Amino acid sequence: MVGLIILISSIVILILMLIILFFEKIGSFFNKHFYHKKVYKQLALFAEEEDHLLLNDVAIAVNEFDNKVAFLDHILLADKYIYVISSFTAEGGIYGNNDDETLFLKTSKNGVKTFANPILINERRTLQLEKSLSILHQNKIFVSVVVYNPSLIVPSSIAKRDQSSWFLPLDDLIKTIKIAEKDDVGDLPHDKTEEWLKSIKTTSDHIKVDLAKMKN
Repeated sequence: MVGLIILISSIVILILMLIILFFEKIGSFFNKHFYHKKVYKQLALFAEEEDHLLLNDVAIAVNEFDNKVAFLDHILLADKYIYVISSFTAEGGIYGNNDDETLFLKTSKNGVKTFANPILINERRTLQLEKSLSILHQNKIFVSVVVYNPSLIVPSSIAKRDQSSWFLPLDDLIKTIKIAEKDDVGDLPHDKTEEWLKSIKTTSDHIKVDLAKMKN
């Protein structure tokens, strides 16, 4: 009996040590997994309530000469604007300048990592999507949106919320879209948004088929 208790205690201690050792990695994995699902659920519910059109996991060609492909997490076609939405998640605090090609992440272990600026990446992909639909950028129909997990520390020098590009916490996403949809601009014609949606989806499906063939 005593031996069994010692064995169980040893196993419990070992499990606790492993959890402590890999706590940050485990937490990061679950946060990322559930965070992306949470973004999707918020957008899906909002799109259904407001009768907006929503596309998810959209493939686009970002350089037709090199056959490079990028994926957009979500595209929300609303009444006033089309929102190209990318999810970003990390733990710690970021710093740098939102116009720089790279930003910095300070982790809980006081380590510093560099990563490609998600704001610029999403802005460029949004421009590429505009071009593919032959929509002029000066028409200001598209909004590039990057949403990050609320636990991430983001200074005001990086946070962004102008007419064409946002970098904001998930908690502010839907209410910010609702505010933008009250802008004193004309509504997008429903027949055009449906046409754009079909075009985007058709292109995305073709790209995904081509990618699948390349892997086989």
